[in-house]
Amino acid sequence: MLAAAMLVEERFPRNAMVWGDIDRGQAEEARRLAAPLLGRELPLPVRVDASRLIERLRARYAAGALPGAFKRVFLGEASEQHEAMLRAFPGEDGAREWQRALAECKSPASLGAGRLVIAWLNAGRGLRDACRLACLAPEGPRFSPEDFVAILASTWVAVPPPAREPLVAFCKPPGAPHTVASLLGSFFLDMAAAGRHLRISIEPAAIAADLSEVFGDRGPALAAQLCEKSATIEAHLREHADGLNAFVASAGDVAGDDTEALAVLRSADAMGPNQRTWVRAMAWSVMTVLAGLRGGDPKIAEALDDAEQGKRLLVRMLAEGAPLLTEDAWDGVLAERKADVIAWWVALVSMRASELHASQVCRAFLENAELRAYAIAVGRDEAAMRELGELAAKVRAGGGGDR
Repeated sequence: MLAAAMLVEERFPRNAMVWGDIDRGQAEEARRLAAPLLGRELPLPVRVDASRLIERLRARYAAGALPGAFKRVFLGEASEQHEAMLRAFPGEDGAREWQRALAECKSPASLGAGRLVIAWLNAGRGLRDACRLACLAPEGPRFSPEDFVAILASTWVAVPPPAREPLVAFCKPPGAPHTVASLLGSFFLDMAAAGRHLRISIEPAAIAADLSEVFGDRGPALAAQLCEKSATIEAHLREHADGLNAFVASAGDVAGDDTEALAVLRSADAMGPNQRTWVRAMAWSVMTVLAGLRGGDPKIAEALDDAEQGKRLLVRMLAEGAPLLTEDAWDGVLAERKADVIAWWVALVSMRASELHASQVCRAFLENAELRAYAIAVGRDEAAMRELGELAAKVRAGGGGDR
């Protein structure tokens, strides 16, 4: 049905738009299934393609209303959304939306702050303007220059490109299909090494000049701090490069079985080696996200410890844009009484996995009770979590501390 809707949208681009509870992963799968029938690949729905969506909306919205319309309709990843907005609105409108999002970050040490600065730089915006908006503008967020330098370090902007290469191999270029490496990156690395998504490089002398222009006499000391932090990151990246490449090679050796069938497996014992790799990786990711939720907003942490509050939170999240569930899956949600299981579900849904394989694993956890029980058991197995976390711990050391 989604593929048919995509075909209608393609044929009537000014009058039709795919709607409903969809994500990019589902659209990628629909496109793959339709390709043999059509003899070609369908374009993705504009709702998951940022640049095409903006162009579609331009015909119907005035400039002032366009950013809000885009934010309401776009279903892609947040980092893609912010970069697209900054490119589409090169003046104050785009900068204002970016600054507002940055001010909503709970602290400069949050992962969201780093991703926003990466989006700014990838969009071709200047470092001086970022410094002013983040640290000096009355509208906030009024980060201290030292905190902003720490964010810059986490983006890897001052790390030489050759040192980034081991982890850039884990990053999918915009619009390109996923590889085994990039899929592993989406599971293991996004929470620990957001800098791998940075696609630009700025010479150290230019960075130092920008910092001095904005912060005056404090500029040289801030530039020295950035160099020191970046040198530490570079050393960790070089130290772990061989291990990361070996991990990708070993994963590629078992890439014969696929995640598509996970939702209908009758038993976890029926998983192939590649399926098991993705399931265990996602289980680790869910537990990592859950730990972050418990250590974040006190209200959310309180809700996660109470089955009824947790279930209300989960249902609200599902209703607001997570994958559309089958009736059986909803029955499972409503019947669940254990607070820790509901909290696990909340963490899973909050991840918003949108790429094809990640989406398939996430959906399998939502639909397949046997597989979900297996993943929860893996998450409770300290030895298994320690083993799965070894790679992420190494990368986190190279990605800027415990961000």
